[in-house]
Amino acid sequence: MSDWPFLRWSPDDAAAAVYDVTVDGAWQQLVDFYAGDTPSAPLERIVSLAREHGVRSLVVEQRYLDPDWRSEHAAFHGRLFRRHPSVTHRWHLFTDDVDPADLTRLDPAAYRGYAVMRPLPATPVGRTMITPPPGLDEAVRCEATERLSLFGTPLEVRAMPFLSQDAEYLRCAHATLWMVLRHAHLAHGVPRQLTAAVHDAALGGVIVGRQVPSEGLSVQQMMAGATALGLSPGLVHLPATRAEDDDAGMLTLGGILCRYVNSQAPPIVISRAHAWVVVGYRRVSLASGSGVRLWRHDDARGPYLEVADPFDEVDDAHRPWQAAILPLLPQVYVTAERAEAAGEHWFRAYVSQADPDEPIATADLTWRTYVTRSDDWLERLSSREVDAELARLYRLTPMPEYVWVVEAVDRAARAAGGPDVVGEAILDSTASTHHEPLLSGLIALHAGRIAHRIGPDHGQRREIRITAPGHYVTGRRG
Repeated sequence: MSDWPFLRWSPDDAAAAVYDVTVDGAWQQLVDFYAGDTPSAPLERIVSLAREHGVRSLVVEQRYLDPDWRSEHAAFHGRLFRRHPSVTHRWHLFTDDVDPADLTRLDPAAYRGYAVMRPLPATPVGRTMITPPPGLDEAVRCEATERLSLFGTPLEVRAMPFLSQDAEYLRCAHATLWMVLRHAHLAHGVPRQLTAAVHDAALGGVIVGRQVPSEGLSVQQMMAGATALGLSPGLVHLPATRAEDDDAGMLTLGGILCRYVNSQAPPIVISRAHAWVVVGYRRVSLASGSGVRLWRHDDARGPYLEVADPFDEVDDAHRPWQAAILPLLPQVYVTAERAEAAGEHWFRAYVSQADPDEPIATADLTWRTYVTRSDDWLERLSSREVDAELARLYRLTPMPEYVWVVEAVDRAARAAGGPDVVGEAILDSTASTHHEPLLSGLIALHAGRIAHRIGPDHGQRREIRITAPGHYVTGRRG
């Protein structure tokens, strides 16, 4: 029912309710209660994901104090004549049978995440962290780990945060900003921002409509809001047609978006009337060769939705893909496109002057580009089959907090599913972007038998020779 009584929201003082969702009709009863007479696509998508995971038990906290809902309740919903409770329900998804008589015995291994339900019929889905569906197991994903406690049991979920709009105070632009900011908080330590803070940070500027209730945001407001809340966003226009994409060179739609997914910086895509977050991709075989398949979080439709073809969208709201907001961190001045151009330039320049027996054929190479914390990248060297002397060279190389890594990838090895990296250029993420190709930005370079690093103050170069160069595993996260 769409107008459930105010006091029905918290029917008793029990710690939680437990639902056996393997019973026929259990999921539909829950959807009917939370969404009412108006269908909620995000809620139905969450149920679909739960089924894909084989969820058997749903534990519902019936009086959960959600900071995001409380922030928007104080700013907007609590001021309305018709009352909305200031507490939420939080669904917890388990793939085993939970005993309702003893909620202190929960199995963390069976946990698949949570979804906050706001007391808003038709737009109930609030802050959500659900494990990606099994179909995304082999995909590159933007995600982060959140740790929580339920009745004294520590739980953990690794996912990309999701939130739906409420169509009054929060619109799709607010929801996408919140998603990338929440991810940045969990993955990179950016300060946490609540939904009301996101709303307020995007006020003013180039206004497209009424601000409260909100009629949406302009791109300028989204950029300003992201900047005010701790990011340093970039903006890039996307090819609008497949023909433009074929002629775009380095700036193809897939190429742009995948570089930022590689970097755990989920890009926000904007169409004429909507916005969503690209959260993952997977390489696929196409009639015209290899390509990528994308997944998105769409606040109006749900999390982890596959995009069949960006240039042939079924829904008018998704047509055309016009631009992408790139949520880079303030410590990263160089964009992925500049980094990749510079890394490829230096790598090819070295190979062109290498010994005739150098075991690298540049015609068979492609490039994998990502930004990463340098200490995190260095700590993973030993697990990636990197030559021991090369790893030592890198570990003793002074680096900034974040570096761009442009990996030279052997296409054939990648297609075979094995280690595929034959070298890389390591770039200073704070290098001057005025000079091309980032002349002062090269920190280290490895290609085949030779590797060297360059000191940041005196420019001293240290070079090593690798006796038996081979392929090794990518250092990309996700």
